[in-house]
Amino acid sequence: MVHASPLKLSLVTLFAFAAAACQTTNPVLVETTFAPTAAFSTHSPGDVAVLPVEDGTPDGTVRRHLVFLRQEIMRQLPDRRFSPITATTVDAGLRAAAAPSGESILSPAVLKGLVGHAAEDAVFALRVDKWDETMLAVDKRVRFQFQAVFVASDGQPLWSGTIQGEVKAGGVGAAPRDLDGMARNCGELAIREMLQRLPHRLL
Repeated sequence: MVHASPLKLSLVTLFAFAAAACQTTNPVLVETTFAPTAAFSTHSPGDVAVLPVEDGTPDGTVRRHLVFLRQEIMRQLPDRRFSPITATTVDAGLRAAAAPSGESILSPAVLKGLVGHAAEDAVFALRVDKWDETMLAVDKRVRFQFQAVFVASDGQPLWSGTIQGEVKAGGVGAAPRDLDGMARNCGELAIREMLQRLPHRLL
């Protein structure tokens, strides 16, 4: 019987670990349909009013994260060279707007009534259609689906589309230890994936 040397066994073990590392599941798996319109190249909006995020989930699973998701959009928009207007200013302006009559804020008729109340150059609206945390304790992942619209203050659509898929808390790194922290980190990553599809502001 031929016995493998300790050195050969060590090399085999090392290669096995390396192969396993290469097969690590991608922390971000998404599909998107976002695209700018022709008007994006003729507008250069600076100040952006981010509307309150709409909960379109059938069972309200994302309700407790709506404020956080709005804050994340506002926090990350400067990375695309846009300046978000404070939520207080936006909400004060929206109080003078006609309340949506059961329709989504992404409906053109409703969105038209929500534009131009905070001296903004453009409005960013997000609707969450799916937010599934049921497997978060198992695989640290959230499955989600968003719709988003970016509209100029004159009503011209600038950019819109959808993103759906899943993100892992912590990305390629370590995830927060508590479930709520993991869920919010997934929200941060989902917003990042969405905004990476928004073109930079034209200066």
